[in-house]
Amino acid sequence: MKRRLCFVALLLSCSLAIAQAAKKAPAPAPTPAGPDPWVGQWKMDIAHSKFHGPAPKEETLTIDAANKTAVKYSTKGTQADGKPYTEKYDGKPDGKEYSLFRNDQPVARISYHRNTPHNSTGHGGTADGATFVETITLANDGKTITVKQHYTTKDGEFDELVVFHKI
Repeated sequence: MKRRLCFVALLLSCSLAIAQAAKKAPAPAPTPAGPDPWVGQWKMDIAHSKFHGPAPKEETLTIDAANKTAVKYSTKGTQADGKPYTEKYDGKPDGKEYSLFRNDQPVARISYHRNTPHNSTGHGGTADGATFVETITLANDGKTITVKQHYTTKDGEFDELVVFHKI
C-alpha cells in the first residue's frame, strides 16, 4: 500500500511538473500561410484584353508585393508603335496616393485599397488630368489577374480590361 501511494504521489508530481512546464513553454510559431499568390511574373493576354486605343504589342508585369502592407510592381512592354516602356509603382494599400512612374517620369498618382486577399480597388489621376477607377482581381486558382478600369478624360469616358496570366 505504501508503495502504491509513493508511486501515485510520484506520478501526480510528474504530471504537475509537466503541466506547469507546458504553461511556461512558448506557443509554437504560427505556420506560414505560404507564398503570396500575387507575387511573380505575369504576361498580358492581348487576345482577352480590351483597350480604348491601340493595344501594346506585349507586356510583362512583375509583382514584388501585393499584401496588407505594400503594393510594389513594375511592367515592361512594347507599345503598339514598337517603342519600349517601363512602369514602376511602390506604395501601400492605405488609401493614400503614390506615384506611378513611366520611363522614370511620374505619370499618375494611384491609391490602392485591399478588399480581400484576391481583390483590390484603386483610383487615381494622370498627369494630363484624366481620372480612373479600377478593380484588380486574382482568380481563385492564382493563375490569372484581371484589371477592369474606367477612365474619365476631357474627351469622354471609356473602359479597359487587361488580363494577365502567371508565367
